[in-house]
Amino acid sequence: MTPITRVIDAFVAQLAAISTANGHATDIAHIETEAIQINLRSETPLPLLHVRRLASNVDARAGRGTRKESISLQIEAYLDLKTHGRAGQDALLNDLYNAIYPESQVLLDGLAVTITTGEAEMDDAELGSRILPIYLPVTITYTRTR
Repeated sequence: MTPITRVIDAFVAQLAAISTANGHATDIAHIETEAIQINLRSETPLPLLHVRRLASNVDARAGRGTRKESISLQIEAYLDLKTHGRAGQDALLNDLYNAIYPESQVLLDGLAVTITTGEAEMDDAELGSRILPIYLPVTITYTRTR
């Protein structure tokens, strides 16, 4: 398994821990990582997270056989407006931040990992759609030995 695959799998595992049993406000029904695009139907269980890989980059050699690599991801979260409303959208965004930025530093098999997020985009609950989305860009950077 490549370092990129291990890092993404560990990140998705952090997101999978979002549940009321773990102290979060939201229970995630499903996390999709394989599909390029999500087809939301009326029977699709929500809230749903879609984690999509956008790009990978080797930044530079850090010296002595190590190099810094980064992965750009997009988290797309979808909630049902009637069940969760705007308060649920805010709670899920807070749950995402709490899962992405745990209290302790993330270390994965000797890889020091840094996670940064961009600005979250959310549709307004007043738009009338049945589904409230959250779009959150994430960059994961790690240094690995070649």
